[in-house]
Order: sequence, then structure tokens, then C-alpha cells
Amino acid sequence: MKAILVDDEPNARSLLRNLINDHCKGIEIIEEAPDVKTAVKLLNKHAIDIVFLDIEMPNENGFALFDYFENPTFETIFCTAYSEYAIKAFEVSAADYLLKPISISKLQLAVEKAIKQQGQNQILQKINLLKENITVNQLQKIALPQADGLTFLKIEDILYFEADGSYTHVITNTEKYLISKKIKEFDELLQGDSRFFRVHRSYLVNIQMILKYNKKEGSTLLFENGKVIPVAREKKSEFDEFISRISV
Repeated sequence: MKAILVDDEPNARSLLRNLINDHCKGIEIIEEAPDVKTAVKLLNKHAIDIVFLDIEMPNENGFALFDYFENPTFETIFCTAYSEYAIKAFEVSAADYLLKPISISKLQLAVEKAIKQQGQNQILQKINLLKENITVNQLQKIALPQADGLTFLKIEDILYFEADGSYTHVITNTEKYLISKKIKEFDELLQGDSRFFRVHRSYLVNIQMILKYNKKEGSTLLFENGKVIPVAREKKSEFDEFISRISV
């Protein structure tokens, strides 16, 4: 697979080139670019499979690259030194990224994932979702991996996440998605998001979607779809304190 490196720092490009050459068999680096405009010329000149793209660059940031292509056919792996929140934005947007300084194992995983995703034609959707999530202080949408690609879902539409072994059911009022991720992964992604609370080892709920909190005969939550979810005994006091912040 043919690749280009896009980064305004020569040392960063040199380091990444060496890591790829030493640890990613089957990846051939064709060219390097110090900015977006040079990268666009290279992409128009060569049939490129993967772009390793820095985000914070002078003049135009990495996202500007996608303004030049109506239907990009290349996979993108972002190389970034962004904050913890921004990393969550990458993850819920299903965008491949490498956090600087780059580790060999994560580089190899990102390359493997990019190879598998080739031809899914959802690159612009992922990039637009990433830009939307990364420019606000609260995640807006999540990309859910499905057998045939990705489903893009507004986070505010989610009623709750329900654990099912190594899988998780993502429930809305109209749909139910089975995702090959443990509920712990969704819990970690949404840590610090005041809309969600892990009320039980099997349930992560959107508190804005609760119809009724019943404290009699055990603590339970009623949702718009009729589902009754228990609040675990060890979570009750913490949940009561959490709810009190939004009570009138």
C-alpha cells in the first residue's frame, strides 16, 4: 500500500518514516509533504492508499485536506498531540489516530485497521463527525461500527447502553444496535459527560431520557421505551448526589 506523510516538522516526518519502514510491512512511503497544499498535489499525482496526517500545521490545519476532495479514496491516520477530550472525539468518531510520541504497537494497529477499512467510503462522514465533536465542549455524535460499515448516531438520542458479555446494546427510542465493544469502553469514552451515569455494571444511562426515578421497593429508572433499569445498591448514593445537581 502506498502512503504519504503530511507534517510541517521534518523531524516528525523522519521519525514516522523510520517507524513505518521498520515495523509496518507492506506500506511504501511515496512522498512527504510539509503542508496541506503540497499534500493535495501529491494525492492528485499518485494513487495513495493511506495518508499519515498531522493536524496542527501553519496556514491550514490537517482537516483542510478534505476540503479539496469530493470523494476521497484514501484512508487517513491522524498524528496528533491533542488533549484527552480531543482523543475521545477521535474515538467516538471512529477516526484512526496516533498520539505523539508514537508507539510502535499503536502504529501497527492503526495501519491494520486502515487496511481493513479500505473501500468502505465513509471517510468524509467520519471526518465531518470528528470536526463536529472536536470543536465543541461536548460530544455530539458517535460512530457505531457495524458489519457493513458505520452508523452515525446523535449521542442525545441514546437512551442507555446495556452490557451483553463482550458486546453492548446501544438503545434509542426507535433502534437497537449490537456493538462488539464492552460497556466499559463506552463508560470510559463518556467519562465526564454530565448526561451519562453508570447506574449498574450492566447499564450506562442517559439521565436526560429518564421518565421516572422510583426509590420504593428498590431503586429503578423508567425510560421512554418502557424499560425499567435497576440502580445498583452500591451506586445509589452517588447517583442520588448526581441527580440532585439537576433537581429543581
